[in-house]
Amino acid sequence: MAWVFAVSVAVLTVSVVVDWARGEGFKWTVASLLLMLGPSAADEVLRAHGRQRAAGRARTVSHWMVLPAGAILWAGLVGGWSRGEETPWLPFAAAVLIVLGTAVRAVAVVLGRRRAASAP
Repeated sequence: MAWVFAVSVAVLTVSVVVDWARGEGFKWTVASLLLMLGPSAADEVLRAHGRQRAAGRARTVSHWMVLPAGAILWAGLVGGWSRGEETPWLPFAAAVLIVLGTAVRAVAVVLGRRRAASAP
């Protein structure tokens, strides 16, 4: 199943590039999704082949891709608004949740480090 996931992500990536090259516009929403799915697919393939350390690095990259993915999603929303487009509610909700989730995770990390530093 890991290879199916990886091939699906690759096909989706190629379709975004082909659509953009054909002049159908850049799909900001799909690009932000690919930023999160690409490293996850690599993680799954590496794990299926027994490469645990490399899979761990891919998982770490996947976690760090959430913030750039949110930024790309917001860039697409703001660009659409500047062209007078309506708000696509599903991407908007995803963008808000990405920001909120990132903020909650950052607070949790800071509090965890403070507890670890103050523990005897």
